[in-house]
Amino acid sequence: MRNQLGIALALGIVLGCSPAASAQTKPPTKAAKAPRSAQAHDLSGVWMEDRPRPNTVQERYWIYELNLEEPPMTAWGEAQYKAVKSSFGPRAVPLEETNDPIFRKCNPPGFPRIFLHPFPFQIAQIPGQVIMLFEWDSVRHQIFTDGRPHDAALGPSWMGDSIGHWEGDTLVADTVNFNDKTWLDAIGHPQSEALRIVERYRRRDFGHMDVEMTFDDPQMYTKPFTIKFTQELQADSDIFEYICNENEKDRAHMGQK
Repeated sequence: MRNQLGIALALGIVLGCSPAASAQTKPPTKAAKAPRSAQAHDLSGVWMEDRPRPNTVQERYWIYELNLEEPPMTAWGEAQYKAVKSSFGPRAVPLEETNDPIFRKCNPPGFPRIFLHPFPFQIAQIPGQVIMLFEWDSVRHQIFTDGRPHDAALGPSWMGDSIGHWEGDTLVADTVNFNDKTWLDAIGHPQSEALRIVERYRRRDFGHMDVEMTFDDPQMYTKPFTIKFTQELQADSDIFEYICNENEKDRAHMGQK
């Protein structure tokens, strides 16, 4: 992965990497409500998931945890899931036996698994684009809002091809063109190149952003399913550089530095 090397599906993850500079996000100040007019079409800021940290990494970041039930898998999807050897979840194996693509191949986590890392991300907006810059390995997710269609020539990618528009105060993005080289989460719920995700982002108040994602992957799941979670503004904070280093992967379970 560049300079060397988990609706709640197991978006738990093996942090098979080490920080070039650890996540030093400042504690968020108490979020104050802002006038609705000040929030319209403005998602900018540094964000991180709004929920208590679990006591152990084994309790962390599952997609179906967000959905309250397992997504319904096809026979092929079930076969792929059974082949998973994750170091998280009810079928966890020792780290040295995992086939987690992040851990074994030092691959990018992909989308939406990137959201399950305990690291912040920043949203920046420019004309025609909403850009999500993730602290983890400097990954980015671009949502084009200038009216362009999906790029039919674009090959499968880790973060997908996202085309967005505004519905009132909600940014709606249609994301396609994913590859099948990663998992939806850390316990190994699979994805295929047929995956399509409809993303919805709404800034409920100044300090909170509600996120909803609907997954449609007919190769892996028998019907679409939706997850919801909330991001909290990390006031007066910045994102830092966190670069993966395969040589130090043994000490990299969820924020252990």
